[in-house]
Amino acid sequence: MKKIKKILSLFLAFIIVFCSSPAVFAAAGNIETEKDSSLEIIFRHDEKAIPEAEFSVYLVANIDERGKYTVTEEFKDFNVNITGKNDEAWRALVSTLEGHVFKNKIEPAAFGKTDSEGVLKLTGLKPGLYLVIGTPVSFEDFTYLPESAIIQIPTLDSENNVWDYDISIKPKYSFIPDIGPDGFIERKVLKIWDDEGYVPLRPKEIKVYLFCDGEVYDTVILNEENNWRHTWSKLEDGHSWTVSEEVPDRYTLTIEKKGITFVLTNSFDENTPPPDDPDDPKPPEPPKPEPPEPDEPNLPQTGQLWWPVPVLSALGILFVAAGMIRRRGSHEN
Repeated sequence: MKKIKKILSLFLAFIIVFCSSPAVFAAAGNIETEKDSSLEIIFRHDEKAIPEAEFSVYLVANIDERGKYTVTEEFKDFNVNITGKNDEAWRALVSTLEGHVFKNKIEPAAFGKTDSEGVLKLTGLKPGLYLVIGTPVSFEDFTYLPESAIIQIPTLDSENNVWDYDISIKPKYSFIPDIGPDGFIERKVLKIWDDEGYVPLRPKEIKVYLFCDGEVYDTVILNEENNWRHTWSKLEDGHSWTVSEEVPDRYTLTIEKKGITFVLTNSFDENTPPPDDPDDPKPPEPPKPEPPEPDEPNLPQTGQLWWPVPVLSALGILFVAAGMIRRRGSHEN
Protein backbone atom coordinates (compact mmCIF):
# COMPACT_ATOMS: atom_id res chain seq x y z
CA MET A 1 0.00 0.00 0.00
CA LYS A 2 2.84 2.37 0.90
CA LYS A 3 4.47 1.59 -2.41
CA ILE A 4 1.25 2.46 -4.32
CA LYS A 5 0.90 5.76 -2.42
CA LYS A 6 4.51 6.64 -3.26
CA ILE A 7 3.92 5.94 -6.96
CA LEU A 8 0.73 8.07 -6.96
CA SER A 9 2.58 10.95 -5.26
CA LEU A 10 5.35 10.87 -7.84
CA PHE A 11 2.77 10.77 -10.64
CA LEU A 12 0.89 13.77 -9.18
CA ALA A 13 4.15 15.75 -8.88
CA PHE A 14 4.95 14.99 -12.51
CA ILE A 15 1.51 16.23 -13.61
CA ILE A 16 1.96 19.50 -11.67
CA VAL A 17 5.39 20.16 -13.18
CA PHE A 18 4.16 19.32 -16.66
CA CYS A 19 1.12 21.59 -16.45
CA SER A 20 3.22 24.52 -15.24
CA SER A 21 5.83 24.12 -17.98
CA PRO A 22 6.11 26.29 -21.11
CA ALA A 23 4.74 23.40 -23.15
CA VAL A 24 1.22 24.25 -21.97
CA PHE A 25 1.71 27.91 -22.97
CA ALA A 26 2.70 26.64 -26.40
CA ALA A 27 -0.80 25.22 -26.87
CA ALA A 28 -1.49 28.28 -29.02
CA GLY A 29 0.96 26.81 -31.52
CA ASN A 30 4.23 28.09 -32.90
CA ILE A 31 4.57 31.67 -34.08
CA GLU A 32 4.45 32.11 -37.86
CA THR A 33 7.60 34.18 -38.28
CA GLU A 34 6.86 35.24 -41.89
CA LYS A 35 3.16 36.04 -41.45
CA ASP A 36 2.02 39.49 -42.64
CA SER A 37 1.17 41.52 -39.55
CA SER A 38 -0.22 44.97 -38.79
CA LEU A 39 -0.25 47.56 -36.04
CA GLU A 40 -3.17 49.94 -35.48
CA ILE A 41 -2.40 53.09 -33.45
CA ILE A 42 -5.40 54.91 -31.97
CA PHE A 43 -4.53 58.42 -30.74
CA ARG A 44 -7.40 60.20 -29.03
CA HIS A 45 -7.96 62.50 -26.07
CA ASP A 46 -11.21 61.83 -24.18
CA GLU A 47 -12.50 60.09 -27.31
CA LYS A 48 -11.62 63.19 -29.36
CA ALA A 49 -9.53 62.22 -32.37
CA ILE A 50 -6.07 63.79 -32.69
CA PRO A 51 -5.23 63.91 -36.43
CA GLU A 52 -1.88 64.41 -38.13
CA ALA A 53 0.07 62.75 -35.30
CA GLU A 54 3.10 60.99 -36.82
CA PHE A 55 4.32 57.64 -35.52
CA SER A 56 7.31 55.53 -36.55
CA VAL A 57 8.02 51.90 -35.64
CA TYR A 58 11.47 50.30 -35.49
CA LEU A 59 12.17 46.56 -35.50
CA VAL A 60 14.43 45.99 -32.48
CA ALA A 61 14.44 42.19 -32.48
CA ASN A 62 13.18 39.33 -34.60
CA ILE A 63 11.20 36.56 -32.94
CA ASP A 64 11.39 32.85 -33.70
CA GLU A 65 8.59 30.29 -33.67
CA ARG A 66 9.13 29.61 -29.94
CA GLY A 67 9.12 33.28 -28.94
CA LYS A 68 12.87 33.80 -28.60
CA TYR A 69 14.25 37.23 -29.56
CA THR A 70 17.27 37.95 -31.76
CA VAL A 71 18.39 41.58 -31.86
CA THR A 72 18.47 43.08 -35.38
CA GLU A 73 21.65 44.38 -37.03
CA GLU A 74 20.64 48.02 -36.46
CA PHE A 75 20.59 47.50 -32.70
CA LYS A 76 23.13 44.69 -32.27
CA ASP A 77 26.14 46.98 -31.73
CA PHE A 78 24.26 48.79 -28.99
CA ASN A 79 24.39 45.76 -26.62
CA VAL A 80 20.61 45.71 -26.22
CA ASN A 81 19.45 43.52 -23.32
CA ILE A 82 15.81 42.52 -23.83
CA THR A 83 15.46 39.52 -21.54
CA GLY A 84 14.00 39.22 -18.07
CA LYS A 85 12.71 42.79 -17.80
CA ASN A 86 10.06 44.29 -15.53
CA ASP A 87 7.99 47.40 -16.28
CA GLU A 88 10.61 49.80 -14.91
CA ALA A 89 13.38 48.15 -16.92
CA TRP A 90 11.26 48.31 -20.08
CA ARG A 91 10.72 52.05 -19.58
CA ALA A 92 14.46 52.57 -19.25
CA LEU A 93 15.03 50.48 -22.38
CA VAL A 94 12.57 52.64 -24.34
CA SER A 95 14.46 55.85 -23.45
CA THR A 96 17.78 54.19 -24.26
CA LEU A 97 16.67 52.90 -27.65
CA GLU A 98 15.00 56.18 -28.53
CA GLY A 99 18.28 58.07 -28.18
CA HIS A 100 20.07 55.34 -30.15
CA VAL A 101 17.58 55.71 -33.02
CA PHE A 102 17.99 59.48 -33.23
CA LYS A 103 21.77 59.46 -32.91
CA ASN A 104 22.30 56.84 -35.59
CA LYS A 105 19.41 57.97 -37.82
CA ILE A 106 17.98 54.46 -38.05
CA GLU A 107 15.30 54.05 -40.70
CA PRO A 108 11.89 52.98 -39.39
CA ALA A 109 10.24 49.77 -40.52
CA ALA A 110 7.07 51.80 -41.12
CA PHE A 111 5.64 55.24 -40.37
CA GLY A 112 2.60 57.39 -41.02
CA LYS A 113 0.14 59.95 -39.60
CA THR A 114 -3.21 59.51 -37.91
CA ASP A 115 -6.29 60.25 -39.97
CA SER A 116 -9.33 62.38 -39.08
CA GLU A 117 -10.46 59.62 -36.72
CA GLY A 118 -7.12 59.62 -34.92
CA VAL A 119 -6.23 56.20 -36.35
CA LEU A 120 -3.07 55.02 -38.12
CA LYS A 121 -2.81 51.47 -39.44
CA LEU A 122 0.64 50.20 -40.43
CA THR A 123 0.64 47.04 -42.54
CA GLY A 124 3.29 44.80 -44.06
CA LEU A 125 5.07 44.26 -40.73
CA LYS A 126 6.56 40.95 -39.68
CA PRO A 127 6.54 39.37 -36.22
CA GLY A 128 9.07 40.83 -33.80
CA LEU A 129 9.74 43.34 -31.04
CA TYR A 130 9.11 46.95 -32.07
CA LEU A 131 9.91 50.39 -30.71
CA VAL A 132 7.08 52.88 -31.34
CA ILE A 133 7.99 56.59 -31.38
CA GLY A 134 5.49 59.42 -31.84
CA THR A 135 6.24 63.09 -32.51
CA PRO A 136 4.50 66.02 -30.75
CA VAL A 137 1.48 67.43 -32.56
CA SER A 138 -0.48 70.66 -32.04
CA PHE A 139 -4.26 70.45 -32.15
CA GLU A 140 -6.88 72.93 -30.93
CA ASP A 141 -4.56 75.10 -28.79
CA PHE A 142 -2.79 72.12 -27.19
CA THR A 143 0.37 70.21 -27.95
CA TYR A 144 0.11 66.45 -27.45
CA LEU A 145 3.30 64.50 -26.67
CA PRO A 146 2.95 60.73 -27.20
CA GLU A 147 5.15 58.44 -25.10
CA SER A 148 7.38 55.94 -26.87
CA ALA A 149 6.71 52.26 -26.18
CA ILE A 150 7.90 48.71 -26.82
CA ILE A 151 5.41 46.23 -28.30
CA GLN A 152 5.52 42.64 -29.49
CA ILE A 153 3.85 41.29 -32.60
CA PRO A 154 2.07 38.90 -32.33
CA THR A 155 0.35 39.00 -28.93
CA LEU A 156 -1.36 36.04 -27.29
CA ASP A 157 -5.16 36.10 -27.32
CA SER A 158 -5.59 34.27 -24.02
CA GLU A 159 -9.36 34.00 -24.40
CA ASN A 160 -9.17 32.04 -27.64
CA ASN A 161 -5.62 30.72 -27.04
CA VAL A 162 -4.34 31.88 -30.44
CA TRP A 163 -1.70 34.32 -31.67
CA ASP A 164 -3.02 37.69 -32.85
CA TYR A 165 -0.94 39.21 -35.67
CA ASP A 166 -3.11 42.33 -36.13
CA ILE A 167 -2.89 44.31 -32.92
CA SER A 168 -4.15 47.68 -31.78
CA ILE A 169 -2.62 50.06 -29.21
CA LYS A 170 -3.51 53.38 -27.58
CA PRO A 171 -0.26 55.20 -26.76
CA LYS A 172 0.10 57.06 -23.48
CA TYR A 173 0.62 60.79 -23.82
CA SER A 174 0.81 64.13 -22.05
CA PHE A 175 -0.45 67.51 -23.26
CA ILE A 176 0.24 71.17 -22.58
CA PRO A 177 -1.27 74.44 -23.80
CA ASP A 178 0.39 75.93 -26.85
CA ILE A 179 2.45 78.65 -25.17
CA GLY A 180 4.53 79.69 -28.18
CA PRO A 181 8.25 80.52 -28.29
CA ASP A 182 8.22 82.50 -25.02
CA GLY A 183 7.69 79.41 -22.85
CA PHE A 184 10.97 77.81 -21.76
CA ILE A 185 11.89 74.67 -19.85
CA GLU A 186 15.04 73.00 -18.51
CA ARG A 187 16.50 69.57 -19.13
CA LYS A 188 19.40 68.03 -17.20
CA VAL A 189 21.75 65.12 -17.77
CA LEU A 190 23.67 63.13 -15.15
CA LYS A 191 26.32 60.48 -15.84
CA ILE A 192 26.67 57.48 -13.48
CA TRP A 193 29.43 54.87 -13.76
CA ASP A 194 28.80 51.26 -12.77
CA ASP A 195 32.32 49.91 -13.20
CA GLU A 196 33.75 49.10 -9.78
CA GLY A 197 37.13 47.43 -10.23
CA TYR A 198 37.54 48.79 -13.76
CA VAL A 199 37.85 52.54 -13.11
CA PRO A 200 41.24 52.75 -14.91
CA LEU A 201 39.46 51.72 -18.12
CA ARG A 202 36.88 54.50 -17.78
CA PRO A 203 37.14 57.20 -20.48
CA LYS A 204 38.16 60.70 -19.44
CA GLU A 205 35.11 62.28 -21.07
CA ILE A 206 31.83 61.46 -22.78
CA LYS A 207 30.03 63.26 -25.61
CA VAL A 208 26.28 63.65 -24.99
CA TYR A 209 23.69 64.62 -27.59
CA LEU A 210 20.46 66.53 -26.94
CA PHE A 211 17.72 65.86 -29.51
CA CYS A 212 14.71 68.07 -30.23
CA ASP A 213 11.96 66.08 -31.97
CA GLY A 214 14.57 63.61 -33.19
CA GLU A 215 17.06 66.17 -34.52
CA VAL A 216 20.40 67.06 -32.87
CA TYR A 217 19.93 70.30 -30.96
CA ASP A 218 23.16 70.46 -28.94
CA THR A 219 26.19 68.41 -27.85
CA VAL A 220 28.09 68.66 -24.57
CA ILE A 221 31.15 67.00 -23.05
CA LEU A 222 30.79 65.43 -19.59
CA ASN A 223 33.86 64.83 -17.44
CA GLU A 224 35.14 65.13 -13.86
CA GLU A 225 35.52 68.92 -14.20
CA ASN A 226 31.73 69.38 -14.55
CA ASN A 227 30.96 66.44 -12.21
CA TRP A 228 29.60 64.44 -15.16
CA ARG A 229 26.46 66.61 -15.42
CA HIS A 230 24.97 69.44 -17.46
CA THR A 231 21.84 71.63 -17.54
CA TRP A 232 20.16 73.00 -20.66
CA SER A 233 18.15 76.15 -20.00
CA LYS A 234 15.69 78.12 -22.10
CA LEU A 235 14.51 75.16 -24.12
CA GLU A 236 11.27 75.70 -25.95
CA ASP A 237 8.36 73.78 -24.50
CA GLY A 238 6.03 71.65 -26.57
CA HIS A 239 8.81 69.54 -28.09
CA SER A 240 10.18 66.07 -27.48
CA TRP A 241 13.59 66.33 -25.78
CA THR A 242 15.79 63.24 -25.71
CA VAL A 243 19.45 62.48 -25.04
CA SER A 244 22.01 59.87 -26.05
CA GLU A 245 25.79 59.52 -25.95
CA GLU A 246 28.84 58.06 -27.64
CA VAL A 247 28.96 54.77 -25.74
CA PRO A 248 32.55 53.84 -24.83
CA ASP A 249 33.98 50.44 -25.69
CA ARG A 250 33.20 47.61 -23.25
CA TYR A 251 30.34 49.60 -21.67
CA THR A 252 26.57 49.35 -22.03
CA LEU A 253 24.24 52.34 -21.70
CA THR A 254 20.93 52.68 -19.86
CA ILE A 255 18.93 55.93 -19.92
CA GLU A 256 16.29 56.73 -17.32
CA LYS A 257 14.23 59.90 -17.23
CA LYS A 258 13.59 61.15 -13.70
CA GLY A 259 11.57 64.34 -13.85
CA ILE A 260 13.54 66.75 -16.03
CA THR A 261 16.80 64.81 -15.57
CA PHE A 262 18.14 62.13 -17.90
CA VAL A 263 20.26 59.65 -15.93
CA LEU A 264 22.84 57.96 -18.16
CA THR A 265 24.33 54.85 -16.56
CA ASN A 266 27.36 53.18 -18.13
CA SER A 267 27.93 49.62 -16.91
CA PHE A 268 31.18 47.80 -17.61
CA ASP A 269 30.68 44.58 -19.57
CA GLU A 270 33.27 42.03 -18.47
CA ASN A 271 32.25 39.66 -21.26
CA THR A 272 33.12 42.08 -24.06
CA PRO A 273 36.70 41.59 -25.29
CA PRO A 274 38.85 44.72 -25.53
CA PRO A 275 39.12 46.20 -29.05
CA ASP A 276 42.21 45.46 -31.08
CA ASP A 277 44.76 48.26 -31.08
CA PRO A 278 46.41 48.51 -34.52
CA ASP A 279 49.27 50.53 -32.99
CA ASP A 280 50.00 47.81 -30.45
CA PRO A 281 49.39 44.50 -32.17
CA LYS A 282 49.47 41.40 -30.04
CA PRO A 283 52.31 38.98 -30.79
CA PRO A 284 51.13 35.76 -32.35
CA GLU A 285 50.66 32.91 -29.96
CA PRO A 286 53.45 30.32 -30.12
CA PRO A 287 52.43 27.08 -31.77
CA LYS A 288 51.39 24.37 -29.39
CA PRO A 289 53.90 21.50 -29.21
CA GLU A 290 52.91 18.31 -30.92
CA PRO A 291 52.18 15.43 -28.55
CA PRO A 292 55.13 13.03 -28.24
CA GLU A 293 55.13 9.84 -30.17
CA PRO A 294 54.16 6.85 -28.01
CA ASP A 295 57.19 5.13 -26.53
CA GLU A 296 57.73 1.46 -26.05
CA PRO A 297 55.45 -0.15 -23.43
CA ASN A 298 56.53 0.83 -19.93
CA LEU A 299 58.89 -1.72 -18.41
CA PRO A 300 59.43 -2.23 -14.68
CA GLN A 301 62.36 -0.33 -13.28
CA THR A 302 65.66 -2.17 -12.93
CA GLY A 303 65.83 -4.06 -9.63
CA GLN A 304 62.04 -4.07 -9.04
CA LEU A 305 60.68 -7.49 -7.95
CA TRP A 306 57.69 -8.61 -10.04
CA TRP A 307 57.51 -12.33 -9.31
CA PRO A 308 55.28 -11.91 -6.18
CA VAL A 309 52.49 -10.25 -8.21
CA PRO A 310 50.94 -13.37 -9.81
CA VAL A 311 51.37 -15.32 -6.57
CA LEU A 312 49.54 -12.70 -4.51
CA SER A 313 46.79 -12.42 -7.14
CA ALA A 314 46.18 -16.20 -7.01
CA LEU A 315 46.03 -16.13 -3.21
CA GLY A 316 43.49 -13.32 -3.33
CA ILE A 317 41.23 -15.30 -5.66
CA LEU A 318 41.43 -18.34 -3.33
CA PHE A 319 40.45 -16.26 -0.30
CA VAL A 320 37.40 -14.79 -2.12
CA ALA A 321 36.24 -18.27 -3.24
CA ALA A 322 36.63 -19.66 0.28
CA GLY A 323 34.55 -16.84 1.71
CA MET A 324 31.71 -17.44 -0.75
CA ILE A 325 31.63 -21.19 0.04
CA ARG A 326 31.54 -20.49 3.76
CA ARG A 327 28.67 -17.97 3.37
CA ARG A 328 26.59 -20.46 1.33
CA GLY A 329 27.12 -23.15 3.98
CA SER A 330 25.89 -20.87 6.77
CA HIS A 331 22.66 -20.14 4.83
CA GLU A 332 21.98 -23.82 4.21
CA ASN A 333 22.30 -24.60 7.95
